[in-house]
Amino acid sequence: MSTENLSLKKIVPHSDAPWMASIGRLAALFVLIVLMTLLTRSPDEGFVFLNKANLLNIARNASILIIIGIGETITLIAKDIDLSIGSVITLTSVLAGIMMSHLNIPIPVAILSSLITGILIGLVNGLLITKAGLPPFIATYGMLWVVYGMAYLILKGGTLFGFPQSFRYWGTGRLLGIPMPIFVMLITFAVFYVLVNHTTLGRRFFAAGANPEAAKMSGVKVDQTVIIAYIISGFLAAFAGLVLLAYSNGSTSTTGDAYLLPIIAVVVIGGTSLAGGDGSLTGTMIAALIMATINNGMNILAVPGTWQKLVVGVLIIGAVLMDLWIRRRGK
Repeated sequence: MSTENLSLKKIVPHSDAPWMASIGRLAALFVLIVLMTLLTRSPDEGFVFLNKANLLNIARNASILIIIGIGETITLIAKDIDLSIGSVITLTSVLAGIMMSHLNIPIPVAILSSLITGILIGLVNGLLITKAGLPPFIATYGMLWVVYGMAYLILKGGTLFGFPQSFRYWGTGRLLGIPMPIFVMLITFAVFYVLVNHTTLGRRFFAAGANPEAAKMSGVKVDQTVIIAYIISGFLAAFAGLVLLAYSNGSTSTTGDAYLLPIIAVVVIGGTSLAGGDGSLTGTMIAALIMATINNGMNILAVPGTWQKLVVGVLIIGAVLMDLWIRRRGK
């Protein structure tokens, strides 16, 4: 084992907490499923919530949250928050949509162009933070509006819809009876789980967020590590935007707006610290399933959208308070 790896282990004794650390969240998910099952039971229709079709629908909706949440988790572990993800989803879906529906550009080229756009936005975010010295909140919040403006100018307030069936398969198709977005999410999760928890780069993310100065002394190129984290976030936001486009068959200049708050909630509820240096992709996955379950149950119960946002806000505040309480107890 290299000297750098030994030094990193001293800074970061563990990367992703094992499955045991997520038992509480799994228990919460189980209780939530039982609660929603009882609340939505209909004398005429039976168990409206607890059936195969609805559970697959929950998993499919959670898949988009998980893919984006992986990138947000990595940036929070390595440095700080990325607020531009919603706009990246919008712009990349608009670019791919207009290439396929208006310009007749081949699907692979449209997909590749959108992914490169997401990577470039992540790169700019990383450079603004590490080289220009902007706080991550300011840099990514400013980028949010820049990217939103670009998407709006391209569409000019219009709507895109109607894409090739071969592209839509990745959002609406099924394999062995399971929606394709679930398979896409599982493969994405597996790749980045290994990257974050079983590679030197993954340990660098944790070291850069936990103690940047100590990480530098251990030979970690902290700025480079932070830039890579934001590039990954941009790439995954673009990737999720493409999956969402394939599923919804439409895009507007506000497509990604609805995802920013839920993603922050998912990552924080999943146990990733806002202080950096600590986080769990497993926790993010479970939290996304919790969020999708809550949204699905509230939709079945016809809870107004305003109240749904209130619930998300309460969850975020509660998760942050719990994180602070746990950290104080650990001191």
